[in-house]
Amino acid sequence: MRVLRHWDERGVVSPSRTPAGHRLYGADDVVRLHRAITLRALGLRLDRVAALLDGTDPDPAATLRAHLAQVDADLRRRRTVRDRLAEVLADTGDDVLSTVLREMTMIGSYVHGYHETEATRLRDQAATLADLLHDGVTFPDGAHVLEPGCGVGAQTVVLAARSPGARFTSIDLTETQVAAARARVEAAGLADRVDVRAGDVHDPPVPPGSVDHVVVFFLLEHLPRPQEALAALRHVLRPGGTITVVEGDHGATSFHPDSDDARAVIACQEVLQRQAGGDAGIGRRLHPLLASAGFDDVAVVPRTAHAHAGRPDLADSLVRRTFTPMVAGVREPALAAGLITPERFDAGVRDLLRTTEPGGTFSYTFFRATGTRAASTTSTTPTNPRRA
Repeated sequence: MRVLRHWDERGVVSPSRTPAGHRLYGADDVVRLHRAITLRALGLRLDRVAALLDGTDPDPAATLRAHLAQVDADLRRRRTVRDRLAEVLADTGDDVLSTVLREMTMIGSYVHGYHETEATRLRDQAATLADLLHDGVTFPDGAHVLEPGCGVGAQTVVLAARSPGARFTSIDLTETQVAAARARVEAAGLADRVDVRAGDVHDPPVPPGSVDHVVVFFLLEHLPRPQEALAALRHVLRPGGTITVVEGDHGATSFHPDSDDARAVIACQEVLQRQAGGDAGIGRRLHPLLASAGFDDVAVVPRTAHAHAGRPDLADSLVRRTFTPMVAGVREPALAAGLITPERFDAGVRDLLRTTEPGGTFSYTFFRATGTRAASTTSTTPTNPRRA
């Protein structure tokens, strides 16, 4: 009864009422109820179910495809959890529970979180690194560009502004991120040529061979199987189409004054990201990843940001508002996993901020990789392994 009352309140199934106020289900209501049960069994939210049954969903097929992408992503996450749990249990000591809790604290989750502080950090990061990472990344008029993992749209608006004649499809698996990105695109006046929608990088919601260019910013580092994602992106590229991938590498971080505590804090973020199925040092792997996914003409260029006393603006934006908030954001899960003590974590954060003060320096290297889907091949292996 409570379920029916809740569904009535949410507009899923709203039967007529008797004079005494009791719900009265007619034949049509029973049919709608069974249809609602079927859709709910698929895992759809109640508001989605109501919109589909009411006929107010503008594109039911797109809604169901997006839901399928989320189901597929959940299955992949569960496979990662299963495989990792099996590894941990096969190599644990007497204290099984503590080992499992430590090793699997962050598995299957986005290590940085989805809170507003993280959204602000992503926006600051995009603004800070626009010239460094986007220099030369432009697309011709009429080109169709796919951007998987668009997040809150921080990179999206930069990319679209630099290619005013290109058309973009930007996707993200998380609906809250899609909504945030869509709002950001609309605020920038780019909604007429930037389509933000729900979608999974492993199964992009575009036809095979329909995309001219793919651009990926800071996504592969969070994926348990990045090569599979790259192969899926290659599949939707037209022959001769290109891909641009930008990722960081925490191992390419250097700073002065050096600090063991600061390096311990960075290590916490690396461990948690690895437990979540990602790799904070994936920048160094871009060339073999793209080549193994079947791309030709793979090239990788390092891009280093170096903050010092002569660049106080960069020290503020890169260290204070981008990198330090990123690693500081894992404090709670790092402590919960027993990776570090509160005192050492806080000392490490202070030491990172110390690098922005007089006499301090901070360097971080990003890697930008490009590749092509060769026009002469239909296989998923490189046509020229030596060149790729």
